[in-house]
Amino acid sequence: MSSAKRKVEDSADGCRALERDDRKRAAASSSEHMRAVLERSADAWSERARLLDRLEKDFNARAANAARQPRRRSRETQNHG
Repeated sequence: MSSAKRKVEDSADGCRALERDDRKRAAASSSEHMRAVLERSADAWSERARLLDRLEKDFNARAANAARQPRRRSRETQNHG
């Protein structure tokens, strides 16, 4: 998906922004229930940001490793080429 169509919650930075917003709203809330809801939401955004960071790091490591590996010829190419 192109970055122009990417949703805020699809990036770690976006999730951290949503987390900050929820924490700010929780701190400003006069309702104990709403504060608890927003704090749980902020925790979930934080966890999602960590997950997306880890996935991106793992993907980049695999991609770098694949780039260093010599390309293997497929069996079809080896048998006919």
